[in-house]
Amino acid sequence: QRSQLEKRAWIKLALSCTAEAAQQPANHSSSETRHFNVGKAMLAVIPATLDLSHSRQTVSDIQTLSAALEHSSHVFLLNLSECVLDARHFQALGAGLGYVKKLLLYGNIGLHEEGLSSLASAVKSCQVSSQLEMLNIRWCGLTEHDSSSIVQVVRVFPKLRDLKLDGNTLRARGVDQLAGYLISSTIEEIYLEDNNLDCEAGSILGKLICNQPNLKKLDVRGNPLLNSGVADMLEGVKHSDSLEKLFLNNT
Repeated sequence: QRSQLEKRAWIKLALSCTAEAAQQPANHSSSETRHFNVGKAMLAVIPATLDLSHSRQTVSDIQTLSAALEHSSHVFLLNLSECVLDARHFQALGAGLGYVKKLLLYGNIGLHEEGLSSLASAVKSCQVSSQLEMLNIRWCGLTEHDSSSIVQVVRVFPKLRDLKLDGNTLRARGVDQLAGYLISSTIEEIYLEDNNLDCEAGSILGKLICNQPNLKKLDVRGNPLLNSGVADMLEGVKHSDSLEKLFLNNT
């Protein structure tokens, strides 16, 4: 894993590669032309797997990165975990996520409240339909009050297959709101480890297992589901034609 200094150096390299393009004379479509030139210049240095985790990025850095991603179809994974991002960063990032397949935002507390909504609204402005298949928003301080915003984000990623929500505090209320949408989604893997889920949540998840035709993997380790919650989930497994793995250890 690259050091923070190396990650910051990548951004500086990208900025130097795009400085000339960004300063080109304006014309009748100056904003669109500038973004295209910035993105085109950065294609020479942006890798298929871009790990910028544990680094501090300014909003301007993210805008530059987004401009490159917007015109790049080869970026497979983008890791911005633990980068202290807030709503402004997510608003700047969203428009460039059209081609990214895997997005890691682990440990960004700024997703709480306005962050998720900003990300969702920005993704809607993408010029291409999102190709995202995996979203990692583990340990982001999300609670049951953020569940509607999580649904907003999931909705703008129609090809999402893998949703990682470990280490948040969704509780039964949050899971209930989330399950209402997920039951008709194409998501195949859901990770809810350490979300303070009780027996009520177990009952909700049991119904999701039973009725979600695409769900293959569900992880609920580290939750106080109690025997009744586990029993409800196992009952759902009996009626599921898709579920392949259910992780209940340490509950």
